[in-house]
Amino acid sequence: MNLSRRNFIKGAMLGVGAAASTGLIAGCSPQAAGDADGAGTAAAASEQQVPEYPVQRMGSMEPAEETFEGDVVVLGCGPGGIACATRLAEEGARVLVVEKTANVGGTGMVASGNCYISLNSRYQVEQGLEADIPAFYKEWLEAVHYHCDHEVLSTYLRNCGRVVDWLMGYGFGFNMKETPATNGLSGNAYRISQPPKDSGNREETYGAMIEVVTAAGGALHTNCTGQELIVNDEGAVVGLRAQCGGSVVDFMGKAVVLATGGYGANNDMIKRYAKVPLLGRDPVLNNGEGAQMAWAAGAAQPWNLGILCVDTLYPIDANYVSYPGGVQSLGNVMQDPAKARMHVNQLGKRFHSEDAFCWVPTYGGANGVAYDEPWLFVIADQAAIDELQAGDETVDEAYLSSMEDLGVLFKGDTPEELAEAVGWDPGAFAEEFSRYGELCAAGEDPVFFKDAKYLVPYGDGPYYAVRMAPTPFGTCGDLSVTPRMEVRGTEPGSTVTGLYAVGTETVGTMHNDYYWALGQTVGWAHTSGVLAAEEIAASVL
Repeated sequence: MNLSRRNFIKGAMLGVGAAASTGLIAGCSPQAAGDADGAGTAAAASEQQVPEYPVQRMGSMEPAEETFEGDVVVLGCGPGGIACATRLAEEGARVLVVEKTANVGGTGMVASGNCYISLNSRYQVEQGLEADIPAFYKEWLEAVHYHCDHEVLSTYLRNCGRVVDWLMGYGFGFNMKETPATNGLSGNAYRISQPPKDSGNREETYGAMIEVVTAAGGALHTNCTGQELIVNDEGAVVGLRAQCGGSVVDFMGKAVVLATGGYGANNDMIKRYAKVPLLGRDPVLNNGEGAQMAWAAGAAQPWNLGILCVDTLYPIDANYVSYPGGVQSLGNVMQDPAKARMHVNQLGKRFHSEDAFCWVPTYGGANGVAYDEPWLFVIADQAAIDELQAGDETVDEAYLSSMEDLGVLFKGDTPEELAEAVGWDPGAFAEEFSRYGELCAAGEDPVFFKDAKYLVPYGDGPYYAVRMAPTPFGTCGDLSVTPRMEVRGTEPGSTVTGLYAVGTETVGTMHNDYYWALGQTVGWAHTSGVLAAEEIAASVL
């Protein structure tokens, strides 16, 4: 390691040294080579309690078929869980990592390697890129419309750089990213790139980190799904009950860290909590069990419980089934101003400035759609279809016909006929279409103030409408945490003793309004995992 443990701790947010271990609990069988702000509590949360995830209490629960004991239990082996477990292992802790799949890395293995926010890492400073963190902090707050925990955000920004250096010490292949400033966000200048997800570097690095965990006496338990938290007589969280194959297994420790990544794969929770239906961009297995277990143990539900906001438009049918690819590119306005075509609502009327997707897509266009529309329609002419077919051989007549049959694509030789195909009032849509042509000719949009360069007139028909919906990156903010990654309780100033959470399971750096400089979700997972580990090492072990 290039960065010593002593120097790493020295720069930590809390300014505390490594706490000496109080001794490892015996009986952990490896399978592979607090209380803050006063009143910590794990009292039941009455109306928040989730029957499917009851709390198990020591002394009154049915015995498990097998029990493993360690210092700390980490549920989830994605970026946050791996970072937390590794940092704890560096401090001598015996960590039990419980992962529902057979693999490590979680969504960190499918997340784009394109961007990663880092401020004042040694790697960047040595290349002359030094960040003004206070200015960046203020910009971030404005970009997310202050929908975050300001102290948690500050903690992240002040620590993310040293975490990058720490990860590079394990071989994580970051590289500098040439990123011109766009959208007025200086954060673009501070982005670096993760190793490409198909390069093998992530697998190799995360594998090396897990080896550190097992070398310290910990273990990785795969194919185990967490079901219930275990509390002692004082209400402190001291373990986790999981289903491992056909067996019920308990994992016991002095603290439990939830790194379960939200509820992006749980349709029932999406319907209950999300502001718009969730069409995830990447395959996930995050079913929300971490949040539900924590709520049952007395964790607070954040006021802004919901989804992490969105950018890309996906073609969908009336049942909200998505059909990526093909006509999806008709809604991609990021690189081509001519694609800032008409967006109309379910009545065939414009409802926002389509170039909102060019300004800051995640909270511009997407929030405009989500405000009162489950989807929008992108209007295209025949020239757009011809261009699409010329660049994508899969977009043939059979494909277009299939999209029409599915209710994704609609076609009409005239605006009136297109309206009839979709189900709009033909006269009203024809008038809207004609009015848009007048705006393009005048180069001015007096209602939604669309930039003149995006006011591109339509050519000849036939005309097309593609049903599309904004696409969330995933869920976030299921649990509220302190800057030390302790899970907050339902009473003001309280925490759930012994319970910590990291990554997108936590609210803190953003909610709904994604900071469009990009690159903070995985960075937050890594950094929060390290911060949780350092707090546990200092105050629990």
